Amino acid sequence: MTIRQLDLDDLHEVLEVLYLQQKAYRVEAELIGFEEIPPLMDTPQSIRQSRETFFGCFRNDKLAGAVACKQEARELIITRLMVDPVSFRQGIASRLLRHVEKLALPGMRLQVSTGVQNIPAIRLYEKHGFEAYREMEIAPGVILTMLQKIV
Repeated sequence: MTIRQLDLDDLHEVLEVLYLQQKAYRVEAELIGFEEIPPLMDTPQSIRQSRETFFGCFRNDKLAGAVACKQEARELIITRLMVDPVSFRQGIASRLLRHVEKLALPGMRLQVSTGVQNIPAIRLYEKHGFEAYREMEIAPGVILTMLQKIV
């Protein structure tokens, strides 16, 4: 498996991300009971304009997972983490998290959020040292858990 930055100027790569994102976030939508997860509303144009940096994990030249992040002054925000459902529980999300962590400066805060009902994602983040610090209701009955880690 290899991880590399994705080229958002390459329409083929953007479409691969969009297809992967649809498959992965539909699973989360079912887990949390909310179909209006922002990544499910994306278009090629919105991904290109997101100002996020995307990294893809490739297995046999096929995109198996991806992570996107935004660099802020004192924190690195993981904005998306997605794995093809056929590749769940194969270490892809962990590889992507470790890759992003290497981008953060020492003492910098890494931040991520997920639905409070997305227990597999919460367990993954906790396994990597993230701790929940806040919950936020984004729609009636839909609660996000914010997690952070200082590297």
